[in-house]
Amino acid sequence: MTQRHELRWGGFAGLAFVVFAGIAYLAPGAPPRVTASANEITTYISDGRFELLGAGLLWAAAAGLVVWFSAAFAEAIREREERSDVHMALLAGSVLVGGALFLSAAATAAMAYGVDTRSAGTTVTMFEGLMVLNTMIGFAAALPLTAAGVGVLRTHLMPDWLGYVALAAAAVSVVGAFGIFATSGNYVPGGPVMSLISLSAGGIFVLCASGFMVREHLPEVAPMPLSQT
Repeated sequence: MTQRHELRWGGFAGLAFVVFAGIAYLAPGAPPRVTASANEITTYISDGRFELLGAGLLWAAAAGLVVWFSAAFAEAIREREERSDVHMALLAGSVLVGGALFLSAAATAAMAYGVDTRSAGTTVTMFEGLMVLNTMIGFAAALPLTAAGVGVLRTHLMPDWLGYVALAAAAVSVVGAFGIFATSGNYVPGGPVMSLISLSAGGIFVLCASGFMVREHLPEVAPMPLSQT
């Protein structure tokens, strides 16, 4: 069991990410689909303006927390397999996801902020763009999730089953991103399937991995032998 307490703080960041993301997703209520009427979309945004602004702030905070969690996770992998580039893929992928989440957070706040002062057509366009962006984040999330899964399976940093959970979450995220091609039904951007399942898949992995990191139930790194001169 490692005594590197910075890993514990990374685990706390992961747990906070799950909490913030969960509240941010649930607080405004289920959004309408992009195929909904303009009146339904504008009413949802206008009535939930305060909740959407709050959700924007929470998503912005979650964006930084997921990068912190991933940085600690990547460092743990690097210590056990220095010659691999898996930890770099995990870290770079988390920055990509964090940036996308922050962009989504800013778009959410901007959409809600001026809903009562602009035309309904502009609001609907902003809403559609936000839903498509949120759906496509699944492609970005696949990179760090795949890297984390491979890292766990190669280093045995955590139980192998967690590596498979990460790989499964990556696959679900990629499949979910194809919702941008749907024009009707539950699979359209903003629908319950593509948004909730993709977010839940990644959240389950982060939650489980953070639990191991907080408890510091990670294998010790074998010390490098001193070179003889």
